[in-house]
Amino acid sequence: MQEQIDGFFCFHSTCYSCRRMFYVMEGTQAYDRMKRNINALHCCEDCKNRIELEARLQLGRRLLTGRD
Repeated sequence: MQEQIDGFFCFHSTCYSCRRMFYVMEGTQAYDRMKRNINALHCCEDCKNRIELEARLQLGRRLLTGRD
């Protein structure tokens, strides 16, 4: 699953959320996480940002309403 593109190493994987194939380039945090555990579930940058936004919105809603 490791390839070399333009002199950089990269991993390709399938996003567990949207099921699209994506690449992570050498030198990024996502590359390091994928290198440590290649068999884990990984998500693409778009899904990662969407999941983080939804978590922030839920936290804001909980703080405003005072419910857990």
